[in-house]
Amino acid sequence: MTLFTAPLASAGTRPADAAGTIGTQDSCQQQSILEGDHYSDLQLAQTARQAGFSGNGWVISVAVSLAESQGWTRAVLINADCSHDRGLWQISNEWQPEVSDGQAFDPAGCAQAAFTISSGGSNWQPWTTYLNGAYQQFMSRAQAAVNQAGG
Repeated sequence: MTLFTAPLASAGTRPADAAGTIGTQDSCQQQSILEGDHYSDLQLAQTARQAGFSGNGWVISVAVSLAESQGWTRAVLINADCSHDRGLWQISNEWQPEVSDGQAFDPAGCAQAAFTISSGGSNWQPWTTYLNGAYQQFMSRAQAAVNQAGG
């Protein structure tokens, strides 16, 4: 297990209150845990394709996954509000409660959840790494992986 204090972004963005803060009564120390199998860029591209991603949404899916989890299948971000973002695409247990830990930590299940949440790869707004542009640094790697996977 690798433990990092610099947080990964969360898949579930948090709505702010009128003051612009995130209201919560729970408080946890934010931390990222990177563990499980480490997927290569090609494995991420193949997994995303099998979930149904295509075109530019496919490329973005790989870049978002790299920005979110660095390719670790059992990556977890414990947020300051004590919610958890899980798996390759960091699916929030708070904002996507229908996605179980089992699904989130299963690469194919997590990819399918990301496909559904992103409306088939056309809406990446729920991912912080998309909103803040962090995924962009992985776009050339993602494009190369998609090309290698037959995209």
